[in-house]
Amino acid sequence: MNEKAQRIHTESSENTSKETNKEPDRRRGADFSGEHGAIETIERVLQEVERRITEKIVLDELAEHVHLSKFHLHRLIRAATGLPLMEYIRARRLSASARDLLGAGSGGTVLDVALAYGFDHEQSYIRSFKRQFGVTPAQFRRGRREIMLVERYDTSALKEIRRGVVFEPTFVMKPQSLYAGRKATIDVADNLQNFTANLHGASFFYEEYPNIPNKLNPGVYIGLTLYTPEHLPHATDYLTSAEVSSLDGLEGEWDTAVIPGCKYAVFKYIGNFHAENLNIHDLNEIWNYMDEWLARSPYVQSHPHHFEYIDIASTRDDYCEADLYLPIREA
Repeated sequence: MNEKAQRIHTESSENTSKETNKEPDRRRGADFSGEHGAIETIERVLQEVERRITEKIVLDELAEHVHLSKFHLHRLIRAATGLPLMEYIRARRLSASARDLLGAGSGGTVLDVALAYGFDHEQSYIRSFKRQFGVTPAQFRRGRREIMLVERYDTSALKEIRRGVVFEPTFVMKPQSLYAGRKATIDVADNLQNFTANLHGASFFYEEYPNIPNKLNPGVYIGLTLYTPEHLPHATDYLTSAEVSSLDGLEGEWDTAVIPGCKYAVFKYIGNFHAENLNIHDLNEIWNYMDEWLARSPYVQSHPHHFEYIDIASTRDDYCEADLYLPIREA
């Protein structure tokens, strides 16, 4: 993060522990802070997949195994592995079967391997194998072409925070983007105690967001934080907004921002509460993780802003999913 932004987060972190007990009531759902944390839940699912790698596994059974809804479990594993849960399972089964294909030359057939890994028919195994690796099992067995395996996902890169988990970043190059909404100057100390950013965001989204024209992604909320020099280090400008295709006719009626094209590191956060309750204390912990990642990376923050991307279609009373966009460049 740049120096001005770092001072804000330092001040916020010092106050976080003092204000934690002043949070309002929240909707409650699957509790990652109880017997099993989010990372432990992911690990239990992955262990069960490996234990049953040669069997048929259905989503309902895995969800029951870790006491999560199918929706929640699917999105949690997809965020971790980059694959939908059932695709991850299929990729792991096929990758494990490749070893047996090479070791079965003394007598085992492709059908033997297919049946051993839970496929009912040889042809369904062949189709799945070719779709995954680009060659058939027979071509792989007698050829010299290497294939890219999907190994068991390693959870050591994940970071658990008090109400959820944050994942290692992905990277995007985003062209110039346009935003329209309502801007407010958010005082850091006031936000820590009274959750003013949350109040501002909820009021905007439910009352004014539907009226913004030219939305690129209807239903997606953008919380754009601008490091305005005259307000730092005690406050920032916060634009509750939608990304729009054009500002024509919007300026004057709405607050707007034009963000130059740049590269972003995108950190996904998943929590056990409704997205409208993602507050400054949660964000401070996420940003601490992002600061640590940035410090050990070859990047620095490139522009004086960051934003949260929240798709309301992915939100439930017990499920929050938010992408945090950090603009970066090589140091």
